[in-house]
Amino acid sequence: MQPGREADRLGRGARAPWENKLIKVDRVRSVDEAIALEKLGTDLIGVDLAPDPRFDDGREITVEQAVEIDTALSRASLVPVMNLDDDPGRIVQTAQAVHARMVQPVRRAVLSADVRAGLSEAGIGIVCAGIEIAHDDDPGWVISDYTAQPDLEVSFFQADVLPEYHDSWAFLRDRAPEYEQEFQVTDLNDLAIAHPLLVGLDFTADNVREIADTLSPVRGWVFTLGERARRGGVRFHSYADALTTLEALRG
Repeated sequence: MQPGREADRLGRGARAPWENKLIKVDRVRSVDEAIALEKLGTDLIGVDLAPDPRFDDGREITVEQAVEIDTALSRASLVPVMNLDDDPGRIVQTAQAVHARMVQPVRRAVLSADVRAGLSEAGIGIVCAGIEIAHDDDPGWVISDYTAQPDLEVSFFQADVLPEYHDSWAFLRDRAPEYEQEFQVTDLNDLAIAHPLLVGLDFTADNVREIADTLSPVRGWVFTLGERARRGGVRFHSYADALTTLEALRG
């Protein structure tokens, strides 16, 4: 799969310009959650097939449960989140079992050349997730460990923006411009222009439309479901808050 091909295919649609974004919700754990999210426009359903080291809330599921979710969906597709550092054959087999067009590592990692080649041969893309952008990050270094790799084939880069701040969008919009060296809204948009980027922020029913309008080059929005984090600086939405915010995004 060529870099960005899945992004181009999934990014098309007949929605209004501000709506013409992908919606991805990670750590979905049941058929009921998946169906409700799909009805609210979710395109990609992330399911944890391995424990996420950031959380202590039991949202990982089995491959069999993931198959049940896949079978129940009418439009959205699964993105299995799993260990991608071993046998490419096992990885491909698991992805194919849930009809996944993309897979995602359980933690930030540059996949080995063998794994990337095996996935590419099977026509399965990669979501490079686990990227966290801090307020003082140099935009040129945010994904440089990925882009420095030869033959990198990525469907999306997935970045959580300023997770160290509870009010990350307000900080990025209002306070960062006071300091030239801070990561800026323009830096985020420039990164999205150069690479297929999915972004996680402190989305709420009150700010999600503004974020969508301001970050127009970004390919889509990511919600991470969770109840308990193991450390500070981890952003997540409750399932109820995610539903409320997606309802506001749809209008």
